[in-house]
Amino acid sequence: MDIFDMAKKEFDYTVSMRRHFHEYPESGPAEQVETMAEIARQLESMKVPYTVVPGGGILGYLKGAKEGRTVLLRADMDALPILEAEHNLKGPRICISKIPGVMHACGHDGHTAMLLTAARLLKSLERELQGSVILMFEEGEEGHRNVEKICAWFAKEQTKIDTCYASHVRWDIPTGKLSCCPGTAMAGHYHFLLRIKGQGGHGSRPDLAHSTIDCFHEIYSDLETLRLRYVRPDTSLTWSVGSLHAGSRFNLIPDVLTCEGSIRMTDRVCGAEFFEEFKRIAQAVCPLNYCTFDLEVVERLLPTVNHPGCRSLFLQAVEQYLGRDAVYECKPWMASETFSYLCNMYPGVETFVGIQNEALGSGANHHTPEFDLDEKGLLYGVVAMAGYTLNFLDNPPDTGDFQPAYESMEALLASLG
Repeated sequence: MDIFDMAKKEFDYTVSMRRHFHEYPESGPAEQVETMAEIARQLESMKVPYTVVPGGGILGYLKGAKEGRTVLLRADMDALPILEAEHNLKGPRICISKIPGVMHACGHDGHTAMLLTAARLLKSLERELQGSVILMFEEGEEGHRNVEKICAWFAKEQTKIDTCYASHVRWDIPTGKLSCCPGTAMAGHYHFLLRIKGQGGHGSRPDLAHSTIDCFHEIYSDLETLRLRYVRPDTSLTWSVGSLHAGSRFNLIPDVLTCEGSIRMTDRVCGAEFFEEFKRIAQAVCPLNYCTFDLEVVERLLPTVNHPGCRSLFLQAVEQYLGRDAVYECKPWMASETFSYLCNMYPGVETFVGIQNEALGSGANHHTPEFDLDEKGLLYGVVAMAGYTLNFLDNPPDTGDFQPAYESMEALLASLG
């Protein structure tokens, strides 16, 4: 069967869906109201049964004539609170957001369009499927933890999943190319919040105050060297402070300081060790400055790790349906992604779809006003998604060596707070 030819015949549909979602973006933790409604309409038109998971998203279901394994295909759908630039890197855009201040600056419009198109292809082959497919449309991926509602649904329904698959468009991979990193595909993430309490005072008598700024300065200095002293040199980890607030007047020493930042890592053990050392530093430094502190993790994501057998199957599917030239080598992405919840519980892959085209002006980094994508790249993403699904159901790889990060989905959710 020629999956590439089938996808080309559906390409106008892919483009129309991508442009619709791009022109009417929705952001926020559970605000993809019209986006969800449109996805539901599309699934109904395909006669694909679906379930709406409150606060989580939509799950569509395909079931072959024969019993077999289950493949989960996932797409995220939310946009970002960014004012879109009228031009990309080359010139005027093909389409632009009609909602001021909200933009699909990460490609989720393309992800949703690809999954809907793959659903149409697989629906046309449904009776031939050697198993089942779950179509997972995730609400609020951009830092809102809606995926936890879907994971809790899976746990409650005792959903059987044999592999999970996600595609993410990527600004630095040329159109027509597809990639799947060995090992870690995307970094884990700790969003931390540090509060330091001291004793305020006047700038004329700093000796009568316990400055939270001085205390934080010492902690920050120790964190600067923590990466070298306590992180293995064969792994990647980075951290940064993005928000720092203390005081409101130039001549008053503040009694409270709050700081927020992130830790990114390709190895979940190293991330946990770094955070524990961070806490140990605060425990040592704050008493020396007559201060107290509270350090919490607001959000924790594990690294997204590709299973070797599933990665090999993906590469074989790309070569089979698109040719060897479509395979592209790339490095792990230090951004983070909620698909890690699934990849740490089921064997699977996070794949990258090239959308960079200098002639069309696509190639600006994600989360920027100039971000744009070459829609032709979505065609290749659809082929890879459908091809992987068919090949997994027909001849799955050996995943017996897979070890879930937690003994159950409930244990994973409990660990995240």
